[in-house]
Amino acid sequence: MQLITHCDGCKEIIPVKSNASTRPDLEMEKGEVFVVNCQKCGKMNSRHVNDIYARINKWLMLGIVGVSLVVTLVLWSMIRLISTITAVIPALAYGQQNQAVSGFNRYKVRRKK
Repeated sequence: MQLITHCDGCKEIIPVKSNASTRPDLEMEKGEVFVVNCQKCGKMNSRHVNDIYARINKWLMLGIVGVSLVVTLVLWSMIRLISTITAVIPALAYGQQNQAVSGFNRYKVRRKK
């Protein structure tokens, strides 16, 4: 799962470096409102936790598919049943990532006045 926001100036996607899996975790880690820096235009953007969104990390999924493909090809010649099970691993990883992204984006933190 990758956390992102958009720059106010150039509308470029800004990645947010955090391992938080929920918005309350992100709030505890960075605070309710924090500043992110756009790498393209250099503008400092103030963001509320609810302005951060999650998306599936494509590089992680590509790595999982690659490793699973190699393991499947190696095991295919030895044991066909186990290699079929290893082919299912990317689908399970994608489902878990999709569920985590959906849970993060669905829950909003109450804004304090």
